[in-house]
Amino acid sequence: MERQQYEVGAEYERCGNVLVITPVEELDHCCAVRVREEADYWIEKSGALHLLFDFSKIRFMDSSGIGVVMGRYKRVIFQGGNIACCGISVEIDRILTLSGLYRIMPRFESREEAVKALGGKRGSGEIRD
Repeated sequence: MERQQYEVGAEYERCGNVLVITPVEELDHCCAVRVREEADYWIEKSGALHLLFDFSKIRFMDSSGIGVVMGRYKRVIFQGGNIACCGISVEIDRILTLSGLYRIMPRFESREEAVKALGGKRGSGEIRD
């Protein structure tokens, strides 16, 4: 399965009807605009119904990152989709808890568990330019 990665930002992978967004390093004010634009592009291009934020490669997130998650939630919820997250470190867990994002975004221990819960099939789609 091909994965797309950009200099700063995130990796994107489609698993069935789930688009997996994996922010890399940081999701802060410096890269939030880029990740938002990339995510919107891949949501549109992939046709995925649901989003999974995999935070396993991230070490820092600020309020701009919270805004990226909230904005993508608003986008997919109106199409009948859902969002979830996995790969949560202690630091990111604290941010997601304090922000209240767990109320709209369930947490899963593994990517596979989350994709299955959202209705995707592991390895069933690719993202290509």
